[in-house]
Amino acid sequence: MRVIWERGEATAKEIQEALPGERHYNSVLTIIRVLERKGHLIHRAEGKAHVYRAKAKQGKAQRRVLSHLIEQVFGGSAAAMVLHLVETGDLTEEDLREVREQMAARAQASKTAAAKPKKGGQK
Repeated sequence: MRVIWERGEATAKEIQEALPGERHYNSVLTIIRVLERKGHLIHRAEGKAHVYRAKAKQGKAQRRVLSHLIEQVFGGSAAAMVLHLVETGDLTEEDLREVREQMAARAQASKTAAAKPKKGGQK
């Protein structure tokens, strides 16, 4: 999906060439067909080739998949997922610093939005 999102659209051959390592064309095509069957990709014919593109924008698709993962694997707990990432070492100190900064910025934005008077002079 990342290759498609980066390029906007691509043929199976272009996707194969963009992936790291040696990927067999038929293996790439199988994954593309599964993604298309599940509604993540759509295609149009261009000569003999199919040109694939994502059905949803990257952010929307990531939110949907992450929400599903949190619900199905971590029992609906985002905290459990984050703790798992910390325990396995997949979340570094630098990552945690970035998360803290994002959370602080989001909290500040919420405070600022709440402090703005609404139309008609009401809060």
